[in-house]
Amino acid sequence: MRQDLAVNLVASLVAFGVGWLGRALLHHYRTRTPAARVWRLDRDRRVVMVVGESGGSSSAYPKIPETDALAAMNLRQFLSQDLGLHEAATVRARAFAMASDAEENLVVIGGPVHNGVWTLMTDRLDPPYVFRQFPDEYRIVGVESGEEYGESDVDTATLVDHAIVVLAHNPFAAGSRLIMIAGCALLATSGATQLFARGEIRALAKAYDTTSPLALVVRVESVGGYVRRPEVVAAANFSQAPATRTAPATRP
Repeated sequence: MRQDLAVNLVASLVAFGVGWLGRALLHHYRTRTPAARVWRLDRDRRVVMVVGESGGSSSAYPKIPETDALAAMNLRQFLSQDLGLHEAATVRARAFAMASDAEENLVVIGGPVHNGVWTLMTDRLDPPYVFRQFPDEYRIVGVESGEEYGESDVDTATLVDHAIVVLAHNPFAAGSRLIMIAGCALLATSGATQLFARGEIRALAKAYDTTSPLALVVRVESVGGYVRRPEVVAAANFSQAPATRTAPATRP
């Protein structure tokens, strides 16, 4: 009798252990594996998020655009949930220091209007989609195709905006990651970060080659204040020059 009970107990413990291990492996496969394929971080280096500053802020009291702050918060949350990375520094563009920050895993949030680091990085990368200034707005333009993407009001309740998302090697340290996210207007900068949410990042890892530098144009739509899931409307892998450490050691 006791022997039967012992056998049943051992069998139950083994079944529990196998079930727990199976669930853990499935969780790892469904969450951490695709997230790691997209983020591709150098885990020996910090993650530094570089955000812009509003034009009306003073040097003594610099103000981060709300959309940039929200985007950084979203990305920190995704890093914590999916990769177990609970620390990510946030610095303003004017406080970005080449000596201490340039070779880290960099996440540049916000475009050339408020974030000089965006311009610094795009000059190094030569990506297939860039921001260009028009009389009344900035728009995304395909370098080869000339196709344009921007902000538009579909109707009184629907607003559409577009963002550039770049996944590349850090041009100052080949082993580190560079991720860049910026919208034409306010909506798309924070909305495009949802590409890194758990369900969306699996689709991103499956649909695109993230081992090579990749540039995406992402459509973000708000209907009556509800922001729908972002949609990739254009994508292109591109070649990247080898990393060098020759940028001037000054703040942009």
